Amino acid sequence: MGTLTADCPRLDSHCPHKLATSCRLTSTPNCCACADERPHSQTYRVYIDGVGFVQRGTRWQSYCWFCKEFWNNRIASTYPALETSQTQVPQIPNQAEFLERWLEFHQGYRTVKRADGTEERRTVIGEPLKEVSPGFLPRTLHQLRVRRPNDHTRPENRFRRARLPGEDEVPQGQEPQQSLEDALDRLLAEGSDDESDPRDAGRASQDSTAEASMPARTGATDLSRAPTRSERRLQRARERFQRVFGSREEVQQDDYQSPISSMFNRATDRYRRAEERRASGTTSAPSLDGLNERERQVIEQDILWGVMQDSPENYVQGLSERLSQEEISPYPDLLTLSTTYRIASTLSTSAPPSDDRRSHPLADYIYDAAAYNSSLRSELSLLRRRNMPPVPTATLDSQPNRPDAIPEEEMTKKVQCQVCYSQIADIAVLPCGHMVMCEWCADVVIPVKDGQHIPIGPRKCPMCRKQVKQRFKIHF
Repeated sequence: MGTLTADCPRLDSHCPHKLATSCRLTSTPNCCACADERPHSQTYRVYIDGVGFVQRGTRWQSYCWFCKEFWNNRIASTYPALETSQTQVPQIPNQAEFLERWLEFHQGYRTVKRADGTEERRTVIGEPLKEVSPGFLPRTLHQLRVRRPNDHTRPENRFRRARLPGEDEVPQGQEPQQSLEDALDRLLAEGSDDESDPRDAGRASQDSTAEASMPARTGATDLSRAPTRSERRLQRARERFQRVFGSREEVQQDDYQSPISSMFNRATDRYRRAEERRASGTTSAPSLDGLNERERQVIEQDILWGVMQDSPENYVQGLSERLSQEEISPYPDLLTLSTTYRIASTLSTSAPPSDDRRSHPLADYIYDAAAYNSSLRSELSLLRRRNMPPVPTATLDSQPNRPDAIPEEEMTKKVQCQVCYSQIADIAVLPCGHMVMCEWCADVVIPVKDGQHIPIGPRKCPMCRKQVKQRFKIHF
């Protein structure tokens, strides 16, 4: 993208940006920015597909292609950097110094005033303006030889802007006064437990060194720029996002494990331990000496609440009905046990487990009920195995459900090919299972790949017209 107005003469009616921007407004002497009569605002509406109009746009986004490119490049080349909400195009940032330098390349000479008051014209030679993007200065012949890229990082394109009314000049040797918000931001940053990446720190130091070594265009030199509140807030948000999954060094390790997978692994381990305790019938709590509160809570949940969840109310009621049908009288009434489990289920869903369960009488009663339920289930399974009649082993001679022998006439079937009627049908197709074709007809109707049973392309069975997925040969 080049400057199309390189050969156009400069007129007195043109605005200062008309030629430098290559503005496409040919019917007016003003560029898009000077012709824009809208009041300045910190945000501008922009339409996003699927979202609608949002306040995320810029003032120059609706300008012509060349004006938009000009202001994008100039905002990126401004030093110190400006946020979009701080700009007031075309006044802020002021481009008078850049336009003066650009016009020297446009007219081909520079006017220099000598000590005696006389003026001298010196030739300015550089890259053709037709090959320079709007918002950048042409490169010198030496920069063209070394193929230096012409972008916003080039020192010749960066111009120091004037300070805004809200920005105060900090005297040399005096630290700026720290506000309450800055102090809170600093404390939050110091409280971060995540160490910064050394490579990021190296890149940041290189950027700050390059920015500090850039020559200033006017008077004083500002070698460092303190980050704004929005930049610090964005940096902390990135660090918090990184701390969720660990630092960059931890993520790049071979044995790195995501916190999400660790959470699922812990849940799987708890479920496995609870199933092992239920299978073994263990109801006594293991030793809790030397364990913290969290580990105790996990063990107690595996033992107590796992057993209670394995004994729902409907299971107890069904067990009571089966016991009453079998007339098992030595056991007490299960209505009290059902009420006990109902209380335990309510406690497991509403109240969190406490640190000392065995000290409460209700907890002792629940433990006793769980132990009694385990023994009751084991005795009931023994009774069922004793009362169950033995299942006879099935043999060829002892099959009561086996039908009578079929006559020889019914067992005789014709296996001729249903396509050519001249060969034996020995090709079966799946999943329908029809065997109605010979090998030669099947190669034409349902061809398969070499050495495989999968048909080439979609094929249908000639008998039922269903889709064929495989083809096999049957040996008689």
